Amino acid sequence: MRRFRFRLLPLLRLRAQYERTARRELATAMAAVSAIDQKVAAAVQGLRDCADQAARPGAIGQLAKALENGLRRHQWRLQKQLTEAQQRLDVVRADYAQKAKDLRALQRLRDQQRAEWRAAAQKAEQAELEELASLARGAAAAVEDTEVESWSV
Repeated sequence: MRRFRFRLLPLLRLRAQYERTARRELATAMAAVSAIDQKVAAAVQGLRDCADQAARPGAIGQLAKALENGLRRHQWRLQKQLTEAQQRLDVVRADYAQKAKDLRALQRLRDQQRAEWRAAAQKAEQAELEELASLARGAAAAVEDTEVESWSV
């Protein structure tokens, strides 16, 4: 019997490529969110340090207060970037989920068709074996008939 051939193999390969690309985009988006998270954490720590130093009298306290105001603006910008990055991550995650779902559907179809092909191949092989057994029984019967006729003469 011929080899199994999945007629939608080019489409399966293309969907697998799309899924890998979407997975890479998801990893990139997750890394961006993580990087911004780290920057926000650093800004929060900087604000704590500035708040501690702002309690001091003199020039150091005034400098710490000015730096604290700048860090608050920076933290606000980072929060805005974080929100945008998380929204992008949600979009990319949904895209990846859809592409993975499409790929799994084609893989299930291929597996189903392969199972059907195997069943048909086994059925054909069994029929061939039964035919060979039938021919062997027929040949054995013919040999017996020939031997019986030769004895009776």
